[in-house]
Amino acid sequence: MNDYLVVHTDPHLHPLTSDHIEELKDVGARVTYFDSGDGQDFLEIAGEADAVLNADFPLPALLINRLRRCRIIARYGMGVDNIDVSAATARGIMVANVPEFGTEEVADRAILLLLAAACALPVADRDVRQGRWRTSAWRMSAEVGGQTLGLVGFGRIARAIARRAAAFDLRVVACDPYLDAKVFEAHGVTRLELEGLLATSDYVCLVVPLTNETRHLLDARRLALMKASAIVINVARGGILDQQALAEALRAGRLAGAGLDVPEREPPDPADPLLGLDNVVLTPHTATFTRRAMDSIRQQAVASVIRVLRGERIPNLVNPEVLTDGRTERQ
Repeated sequence: MNDYLVVHTDPHLHPLTSDHIEELKDVGARVTYFDSGDGQDFLEIAGEADAVLNADFPLPALLINRLRRCRIIARYGMGVDNIDVSAATARGIMVANVPEFGTEEVADRAILLLLAAACALPVADRDVRQGRWRTSAWRMSAEVGGQTLGLVGFGRIARAIARRAAAFDLRVVACDPYLDAKVFEAHGVTRLELEGLLATSDYVCLVVPLTNETRHLLDARRLALMKASAIVINVARGGILDQQALAEALRAGRLAGAGLDVPEREPPDPADPLLGLDNVVLTPHTATFTRRAMDSIRQQAVASVIRVLRGERIPNLVNPEVLTDGRTERQ
């Protein structure tokens, strides 16, 4: 019987069910949990692991290079920006994600943030609770119907947002340099270059992965291209948006508002200026926190580990080039 070790990080966020444990046992795998600690603590548990189930714990090259037996790192989610995929590939370690995870849920959150920011919903709620009714400081809500929503990125989530936006009579434009024009046409969306989208849109929603290319994609220069009445929505990754530049633009009145599910630092620094701005709506990176979505992500990540331990191929391999490595020829 095989004796595989699977190390599971962040078990409080993604607890395995008894069914998951039994499925892993069936392939000869036992689970050890890494709940907290630094890189050295992780290596003491995971140094001899055959597989790692990982959520938010950062796995840089320094740690990956010391995983002596690991065959797969399965990420709970779509983004793999907290994993050094190149280092994993060099070590012959497969990296798997859950590419279709949370599409509908994140699209819902994007629209929720758009509407909440448009009408300053948190401020209105706070005022009513504190006995303030239509104070002189109150501002008019921004219009939604008939306005333009610009989607930066046009993958699965962005297309789901576009479907919802149509119900609010929003005109949708999008930019994505990796897609053919026919994709935009098929969804009834106008294709624009990024600068044109920023200058045209009343709402700008970020829906791209965080990479070296997209880090601070919306910096001070690009934020300056936007209308002073515009609102920025980010449901992707915090690092795509230069939050210092955003805070300065909001305080100066060069932008009207923002709705963020993903701060650049998680959790945000208590001194983060965005926390003190009434024209910012914040949620704690919880767009996908629904029972359906979380059950699905756990099942798919565990399934990837099981298939690799069985010597089977997986459909959601982030680094397919790893299969040419000598360590993984059995795949």
